[in-house]
Amino acid sequence: MKRAAVALLLVLVVVTAGCIGGGNKGSTESESPSGNINFASYGKGQVLENWTKLADTSKVYVSEGYEDLARHYFPNAQILPASQYDSGIAVLSPKDARTVLRGKPILITVNDYFGYIVYRLGLKLVGPDKGVVAVFNDNGKAHIVFTGTSKAGAGAALEYAMGLKKGEKVKVDDVVRSGEFEGVVLKVIGDNDWDGIPDDGESWHLTSFSALEPFIYYWRVVEGENVTVSGGFIRLVNGSTVYIHALGFNVSIKVENPKNKELTYVIENINPRYVEVTGKARSVEMGETEIKVVSSSDDVNIAPKDVTDYRIIAFGDHRPDGGTKPPAVFLKIRDKINNNDGVFIIDGGDLVYTGKVDEWAELLREWRWNKPIFVAPGNHEYRDEGINVFHMLFGPENYAFSFGKYRYIIVNNVENNYDLSDETFKWLEEQMKLAVEKGERPVLVLHAPPVDPRPNGEHTMGPEDGKRLLEMMKAYNAFGIFSHIHLYWYGEEDGVQMLITGGGGAPLYAPPDQGGFYHYVRMYMAANGTISVEPVKVEP
Repeated sequence: MKRAAVALLLVLVVVTAGCIGGGNKGSTESESPSGNINFASYGKGQVLENWTKLADTSKVYVSEGYEDLARHYFPNAQILPASQYDSGIAVLSPKDARTVLRGKPILITVNDYFGYIVYRLGLKLVGPDKGVVAVFNDNGKAHIVFTGTSKAGAGAALEYAMGLKKGEKVKVDDVVRSGEFEGVVLKVIGDNDWDGIPDDGESWHLTSFSALEPFIYYWRVVEGENVTVSGGFIRLVNGSTVYIHALGFNVSIKVENPKNKELTYVIENINPRYVEVTGKARSVEMGETEIKVVSSSDDVNIAPKDVTDYRIIAFGDHRPDGGTKPPAVFLKIRDKINNNDGVFIIDGGDLVYTGKVDEWAELLREWRWNKPIFVAPGNHEYRDEGINVFHMLFGPENYAFSFGKYRYIIVNNVENNYDLSDETFKWLEEQMKLAVEKGERPVLVLHAPPVDPRPNGEHTMGPEDGKRLLEMMKAYNAFGIFSHIHLYWYGEEDGVQMLITGGGGAPLYAPPDQGGFYHYVRMYMAANGTISVEPVKVEP
């Protein structure tokens, strides 16, 4: 009897230890590399944190061209072709990942303008800097997939996973957990050669995120040199070439810890005819709306030439009334603006209908300008995934620059029910005060105006903040450029000079005799602070 009892006890112990699905939350004793993962055994994020215990790390299935990634992150593993993958660990190109992740809460898809994109619970994320780690069961087997929108994205996923292997914790709010699936979306900033491997001379910023992407606008390590930009944001680094989107006409590039490396700067969204380049540049090439500067560990500065009277162009609200295609009249307006003289363009916002990636793609096919364009966010594009695309294209939503005897202050007022925070009001007043101290007239650019010129119209900022803004503008003799209301109006409100230009293609809000016509505006900026406004009608 004693022997029988002992034998029965041993059988029970063996069966219990071998059952997939046993154990408490966080336990890994119940997992088998060859079978399903018991997700119920783990809290949210713990499957990702324990990924190395959930699959056989001795072999990795790899897409063609990604073998170097696999060897870097799994130096002792057997490398097998992705075509043989049915379970275990895979390092996949976006093309191969599309099939493996089809139907999952996080997957890879394609847009014919942006290329490969990440789809996360209904949110589309564009750009080659996105990575994905996905752990799930399929056909009775566990899968652990590292992929992304590019090789850099896949490398970001692997780098993130290796951090978890060392004991780093996931940000639980960023994790997608659904049934027998757990995954996370990542963004890498600083992989300058886009090879997915942190190299000497690079400094990676790698983080997971749920909806709003992180952006680092003003700083990168390029070829081991600290590059800091003001007056513009770093849109892209490709090798030793830094692409900078100008946010005005004063762009400064400073290099710390110089290593005598030759770097190339491409300053975009600039009007070369009105600026001068200073610094020890090896070469300078002027284009239509860009300047290419090759320098070696030296600071580079772009500053505006002395100007007196000049012209700018303003318009806004060129979104469609649904769908993805830009309105035909917007294309006419674009062509007429390109055929007009003017130093730069002000766009008051509402560029697309809902901010969806597919809408942005259609707009960007037609986004061709022969002058710099400075955009204030509108309420239609500045939502959900549209916020990420806006920041990728146009940078920070609040900034200012001086040109001639004016200081242009671009402000986001489409969040928080068209109100401004106390912090934004403080920054705004600092900018207007700075303008006055420099002998410049402030020009404010916001989407929603503080007043609606239509009888009983209420398409404005909140009443209290609108009043506060008008009082501040009056105190500093500021001029206002707004859109949001789909018409043309120019006048004064309590002594404040302002323009509403909302006829760029969106449905009009008034009859023609009350400003309801499609248009753009030519503005003449005199050195004495006098601003003249001329609307140009465009027939649909």
